Amino acid sequence: VADRLHAVLAGAKKTARNPPAEPAADLSGEWNVHIEFAAGSSDHTLSLRQQGSRITGVHQGDFISRDIYGSIDGDAVKLLSQVGESHGFALTYRFTGVVQGDSISGPLDLGEYRSAKWTATRHHFGRA
Repeated sequence: VADRLHAVLAGAKKTARNPPAEPAADLSGEWNVHIEFAAGSSDHTLSLRQQGSRITGVHQGDFISRDIYGSIDGDAVKLLSQVGESHGFALTYRFTGVVQGDSISGPLDLGEYRSAKWTATRHHFGRA
């Protein structure tokens, strides 16, 4: 059995992890986010800083701010922000989407609080 197991595992294909694609955009800056829930909507703000394919920043929700981090792979964006457990309450926002120019949109996974759709547009300071 051991010899057969070794033979099978030794012959297993090794999958190489592909490096992320060149980012399609620099997401650094302020983003106005509109979230459509099943029964309502909300407006949030993302303040992002991008270094290569890594993204960090602040997610301002309806009531509190929390850190956000993620990545961009080509035009595919993944962001995560969490409100830690406090008095039995915890909330995770898993944003995934596609960047197109100065907008990003896609599904939002809220864990036990279900899912939503989100759209973000870059805030252009000083523009009318």
